[in-house]
Amino acid sequence: MVPKYTREAQEFLTSEKFELPECNNPSKPNSSEERMGTLIMKIKEKFELMNDGEISPSAYDTAWIARIPSLDNPKKPQYPMTLKWIIENQNKDGSWGEPSFFLLYDRLVCTLACVLALKKWEAGEEQVAKGLHFLRLCVLDLDKETANLMTAGFEIIFPSMLNEAKNIRLALPYDLLCLEKIHIMREKKIKRIPLDVLHSVHTTLLHSLEALQDVVQWDKIMKLQCGNGSFLNSPSATAAAYMMTGDTKCLEFLTFIVNHFGDHAPCVYPIDIFDRIWMVDTIQRLGIDRHFSEEISDVLDYVYRNNGKRGVPWGRDITLPDIDDTCMALRLMRMHGYPISPDVLELFKDDNGNFICFPGETHQGVSDMFNLCRLSQISFPGERILREAKAFAEDYLKSCAQHNLVEDKWSLRKSLKEEINHVMQNPWIKSLQRLDVREYIKHYGENDVWLGKSVYRISNVNNPIYMELAKLDYNMLQRMYHKEMNFILRWRENCDFDESLVSSVFPKKVYYAIAAAVYEPEYAACRSAYAKINCIENILRDLFERHEYLHELRLFCQAVEQWNQSLACSLPFKLKGLFMAMHDTLNDLAIQASNAQGRDIFPYLHDMRVKQAEAYMRNRELREDDKLMQSMSFEEYMEHKKEVSGVGMRVVPAMFLMGKQLQDHTLQCLDSRSKFHDKMALFLSLLDDVTKHKNKKNDDEEMMTRRRVGLAVEYYMKGKKCNEAEAVGNIEEMMKEMVEELVHEYLKPSKVPRRFRRLMFEHAKITNFNGFITETCSAAATTANQMLTTAMETPV
Repeated sequence: MVPKYTREAQEFLTSEKFELPECNNPSKPNSSEERMGTLIMKIKEKFELMNDGEISPSAYDTAWIARIPSLDNPKKPQYPMTLKWIIENQNKDGSWGEPSFFLLYDRLVCTLACVLALKKWEAGEEQVAKGLHFLRLCVLDLDKETANLMTAGFEIIFPSMLNEAKNIRLALPYDLLCLEKIHIMREKKIKRIPLDVLHSVHTTLLHSLEALQDVVQWDKIMKLQCGNGSFLNSPSATAAAYMMTGDTKCLEFLTFIVNHFGDHAPCVYPIDIFDRIWMVDTIQRLGIDRHFSEEISDVLDYVYRNNGKRGVPWGRDITLPDIDDTCMALRLMRMHGYPISPDVLELFKDDNGNFICFPGETHQGVSDMFNLCRLSQISFPGERILREAKAFAEDYLKSCAQHNLVEDKWSLRKSLKEEINHVMQNPWIKSLQRLDVREYIKHYGENDVWLGKSVYRISNVNNPIYMELAKLDYNMLQRMYHKEMNFILRWRENCDFDESLVSSVFPKKVYYAIAAAVYEPEYAACRSAYAKINCIENILRDLFERHEYLHELRLFCQAVEQWNQSLACSLPFKLKGLFMAMHDTLNDLAIQASNAQGRDIFPYLHDMRVKQAEAYMRNRELREDDKLMQSMSFEEYMEHKKEVSGVGMRVVPAMFLMGKQLQDHTLQCLDSRSKFHDKMALFLSLLDDVTKHKNKKNDDEEMMTRRRVGLAVEYYMKGKKCNEAEAVGNIEEMMKEMVEELVHEYLKPSKVPRRFRRLMFEHAKITNFNGFITETCSAAATTANQMLTTAMETPV
């Protein structure tokens, strides 16, 4: 039997006024959908085949392995296939190195290493001649190269090989001024190396042992060998160590490398952790992660198992973690609900308290600080280290931008400067996922290269198929949003709102905001409910603040409590029309929610509706009482303000349509009975008041004062006996602490299903999005609206 309160709603649902969206109905796939399916399968295969990582060949490291003499015949190479690879992979200009990207530092070290390897075995006479010609010609340009793009250890490696070349009398211009400078740099760096540290502590110098043979005590250095037999997973350093010691574990590692890659070696391997975390981050930032939920979960389980007490390295056997991979891994794990601690970052400080990538480092890398900054934006309460990290990273990145020094020492990225600008201007608490995705699609470098001792590529991180899928997926979702938007606009047209009430309410803007935040196709009904409820709440808030006659507002509240259309008919037209729209919309939502949850949801929704209308009424009556308003404390004012924020009414109803059972014990962790709700309401109330206080100069100050909005600053000044600047500063500090508490409520391990916590948190982000939900026409709000409209309407 259909309850009386839903009979009218059922009539509404079957009338011409209402149609359920068809955007999620399956239909015959078109060519773009078929292509998406193909790309998704290709990427899933990449996850399955990831193993120890995918990385391009390094001519430099291959040359070092090619030098190793055979165990059976020292006059022949142990790995002849590597010598053949060198001969077959010379570039047309006579150089060796990454063929698709020219970086002089890379070409010089790779070419000289290959020439030395060929000369050792008296092989490839023609290739040697071409290589020497390239070196003689291009080494002259060394002074013109940007120092920030120098490959890792170049100032040690290249002079070392030049000395070797000179000893075997290769015809090269050894006396050039630019080469003398490099030799001086090498000598200075070696003198700075404490030999006791070199032989007792894991440092990045182990990665370049082949260039330190004249200072290394090999019996001591072998104690720092990794468990897999390598030195920091470097084939070249390990090859040098083997040739100096004959260590069998070194040879086993090198044999593993050659067997795995067939005829060459990369500059570093395995890179299992690095490959996984950067792949997941890339896929998430491109907005295609929803297709790979299981794969991402498996990856992060793997990373969590290998998360060490001293940080996260690029490979599981590495005993030297770095801040870049550590920050990336910690951020991904926290975002997915893993229990992690950022305290490990204390180990990545130098003696002056500055954050660094590796111990003994002389300068930071831009990507290091960028990922430190990104991690710092999801700090929990009491995490002092992340507050320090945030201040340090932001100062560093701002300084780099001001001096146009954004070249990274670890990679050559298409638009790193633009990536940094976007994250700095749109921190996570103020960002919406679809806008971030659109921006990253614009800046993603599918052909970016990375810098080690040589230039290399990582196909699991930079790959054209990611970009192709991202664009197809983005545009497909955009078409879906357009259909959903039409239903929202039709709902708005069918609602009998008085135009005087809706001048500042834009259904398109509200819908686009929630679609940009909760974007997945399966949440279409949730988005629709959120958009409709928030449009109605915006009108109700304004109505109770502005309507002239209090007795009519009280009658309106009575009609809401009784859910009585007949009583509402005695109200003026604009109040009656609003009541009818609210009545029909809530009845519609109750039917959908009850069907989705398998139980009657109307009593809960109606109770929320009644309490929120009463809160608006109390707010209006309070503002009419000058004596009571003047006697209130800051704390009393904020308790009252939290009621009016309407967080529960604006968010909780849509949760019933998120495709999962929402039980009573879960509701208690989300609605007005919960800490999450209380902190959210307080944060949004302070945000609203501080924003309006700052915008008083731009708006009608007399009107703002008469309506008594944005008063938190005044109450704080009165209660704390401080000036305006101190009050604003202290309140903003309170808001920072609240953000940390909200982030904790959202991201902490919890029995409350993540999707429900996410909707709560995304509501805060929507409200905080560059002043988006305000009553002002500020430049920030206008810009935010333009960004949102572009992101949701213009294809990529």
